[in-house]
Amino acid sequence: MRVSVPKAVGRFVIHPHIPDFLARYPRIDVQLQLNDHHVDLIDDRVDLAIRITDRPSPGLMGRKLIDIEHMLCASPDYLSGKGMPEHPHDLKKHDCIVLGEEPGDARWKFHRNGKSVSVNVHGRYAVNHTGARLDAVLRHLGIGSLPYFTARHALWQSQIVQVLPDWVFKTNYCGEAWVLYPPTRHMPPKLSAFINFMAERLSQESTLGKPDAFGQSALQVPPYESPEVLE
Repeated sequence: MRVSVPKAVGRFVIHPHIPDFLARYPRIDVQLQLNDHHVDLIDDRVDLAIRITDRPSPGLMGRKLIDIEHMLCASPDYLSGKGMPEHPHDLKKHDCIVLGEEPGDARWKFHRNGKSVSVNVHGRYAVNHTGARLDAVLRHLGIGSLPYFTARHALWQSQIVQVLPDWVFKTNYCGEAWVLYPPTRHMPPKLSAFINFMAERLSQESTLGKPDAFGQSALQVPPYESPEVLE
């Protein structure tokens, strides 16, 4: 079974549950493809694709897994020297750690109370890996953009703090994580097992997304297959 997943979601959200899935279903093999590029499920011979979107592609079926929230974070040591920004425009005075793949990655967008603000930020370090940006923040290199599911443990341990918590920080990596597949009348049991297993596991991680962020989509997968079918 081939599953395409955005890199950070695959590493920090899906991969940790793969060992338990393989143990429960010893007759199912999984090839997890970590890729931030759009894949065509048919042409690329992918069974399932997890995508971050608010509107799943027409012609596909699927199920919502979690909400994805992005935020800005910095270490207490960095902020003690540079100060805590009070408004998005204050970021112009700070070292900001950006994705760095496109020019627009350095234009950060914020929303609050119906008001939108965009700020062009800069910094000495850009890196297109979520884990590396977290490490850079922990090493006091600046203010970094991170998905909450990546930052949560460091936040709990007070190693980093959220910057501008009263503003909603919007990126292309925000929205809902959906697991998608081509329409079919008879879904293969292994796909149904994987979708339901991940949906169940992620719904139990109440701290993975925003509080009360989990919910079922209107598009449902077939009924859960009993373990005996595939074990």
